[in-house]
Amino acid sequence: MNTMCLVAMALPASAALVVWMPPASAAESLLARLLRIAGLTAAPSQMREPEDTAAGDVWTVTVDQGSARSLTQGGGYRSPIFAADGRLYALKDSGVVQVAQSEGATAMKVPNIVKLVGFDTERRDELVVVVEPRAGGSPLAVVSLTNRTVTPLPFDGTSQQEQLVVAETRGQERVYGDTMVFVKMESRRGLSREIRWTDVYVKRGSGEAQNVSKCDGANCTEPALSPDRKTVAFVKSAR
Repeated sequence: MNTMCLVAMALPASAALVVWMPPASAAESLLARLLRIAGLTAAPSQMREPEDTAAGDVWTVTVDQGSARSLTQGGGYRSPIFAADGRLYALKDSGVVQVAQSEGATAMKVPNIVKLVGFDTERRDELVVVVEPRAGGSPLAVVSLTNRTVTPLPFDGTSQQEQLVVAETRGQERVYGDTMVFVKMESRRGLSREIRWTDVYVKRGSGEAQNVSKCDGANCTEPALSPDRKTVAFVKSAR
């Protein structure tokens, strides 16, 4: 079905730019496009879509067990991802923001997006995102940060392979070469009940997985690894 996506982007000059773009050509397969995104694989191990994750603040931690630190305040952030140059982006409420490690978040918003998936390694200004599709439309789209457009990606809802790769984009496990980042449920006994939360783990090669978030009662979710594979970004929600 020939669908289109309407996008309003808040520009620095305070003017609103509304751009309609037709769906991307199906000449390139969805799988080929998604495999250019760091962290995604051709054979995902996470076959089902996860439960919705809570919004919170963006934190980072070095993989060699450095102390985690918060980059944002006030909550409302989800799905942080790194660009090829190391810049960090996340969802803030219904828009995409660049998270500046020393200044919080700079304003550049695109509404109506569900989750950030990652940047195309060949077209570095293009960000693949999960969207709420119209009836019969694609659940994935490409945001061009240069042209300020959003273009739906071709999607065959009858293809099991494409259904699996879309499920992977919604998941929280990512594989970067020999390094995997994922979340794991933790628990401890409280005064009156069991306390459960999720922590972020990193596993390198055949080594043991390491808890790098140590959230101790707060939910830490949606991990992403930096291009140099030294830093993990994640969302930490309120207790």
